[in-house]
Amino acid sequence: MTPSHLFDAPDRKNERDEPCPLCANPVTLKHSGHHSFWGCTAYPTCSYTQSLHETGDFEPEPLPGEHCPECGMELLLKKGRYGFFIGCSGFPTCHFMLDPSAPKSAEPGIACPSCQQGTLVQRASKRGSLFYACNRYPKCEYALNEPPKPIACPACGWAVMVEREGADGPYLRCPQKSCGHRQESV
Repeated sequence: MTPSHLFDAPDRKNERDEPCPLCANPVTLKHSGHHSFWGCTAYPTCSYTQSLHETGDFEPEPLPGEHCPECGMELLLKKGRYGFFIGCSGFPTCHFMLDPSAPKSAEPGIACPSCQQGTLVQRASKRGSLFYACNRYPKCEYALNEPPKPIACPACGWAVMVEREGADGPYLRCPQKSCGHRQESV
């Protein structure tokens, strides 16, 4: 069987057993670019479509005895686009959130040098690259691309320095753009 005949296979069913819930016409498999979906045959009169993949709706579940530390309301187990998380039932008034698979702190006790209230934790971007940010985000947006070290910069006094790898081996650098002080790793 050649690739051009994959959609013409005799055992392939391009029509769903259930009719369109809006107009009762047949629902068939449609293709648009790189995406496939179920669509009503009465298009454009009927605009019913459905994803090929199950959405897996998840209703938020209460966590008995757990209360939000910011507002005191009950905490819920929720599902978002990046997986499960624990959120306040008072959303959108309260934005408290916890990630059950939250990363550990970069190094125990590294305080955020920007807000002096949070700690720096390791996070991953959408593409998987690691960075270090304040755990009080979005209230504090301080972030670093290199691992922080709790050593004050001798030139400007900034509370952390970052460890980088150079041609001569690892070294510490001040993350402040205005400073940029560099010293050998300790």
